[in-house]
Amino acid sequence: MVRKSQKAGVEVREAVFDDDFVRGMVDIFNESPVRQGFRFWHYGKDFETVKREFSQFLLREDLIGAYYQGELIGFAMLANAGRYGMVGQFVAKLKHRDKATNNALMAKMIEVCEKRQLPYLTYTTWRETSLVDFKRHSGFQEMRVPRYFVPLTLKGKLALKLGFHHGLKGNLPDAIKKPLKKLRRRWHDLRWGSVNSEKKSSN
Repeated sequence: MVRKSQKAGVEVREAVFDDDFVRGMVDIFNESPVRQGFRFWHYGKDFETVKREFSQFLLREDLIGAYYQGELIGFAMLANAGRYGMVGQFVAKLKHRDKATNNALMAKMIEVCEKRQLPYLTYTTWRETSLVDFKRHSGFQEMRVPRYFVPLTLKGKLALKLGFHHGLKGNLPDAIKKPLKKLRRRWHDLRWGSVNSEKKSSN
């Protein structure tokens, strides 16, 4: 997939957080209001908002950009947490998904980890979505970490017994979760489908 990206003409390199890069970020964020079946929280943000929100993490993050014919089509922020790297913001343009942009960005992040002598790379939580498929194909493995809950009151003991510490989502069985996810996707299609179609036609 990385070779495919290179043959398609995608160039991936470490980048600088300047105004041109921020404008590229804004363009990527505003491509679609929905990603991975969820409302995309960066959609609709303007230049000043994106610059302010993302500039505060630059002291501990490496910035990686993917370019096609001079256009920023994807980027990743790699945080340095000492002994391991953490994948921060990681997003690419949907209209260039045929160029394996995400694979090229991931390969570059691994290269940067090696250069920074970071033996591990972590990538958020492990939930059964299409993103997990990408993680598996990229060589990631799920690492389970034990968590302990100790009730301090009778109310807390009752809450633990009823499973409230897992949250509403954690207590829902898969037989209910899957139909709800489909319903959510349909709702997003109905609400935002016209926006996406207008953007596709303008491209």
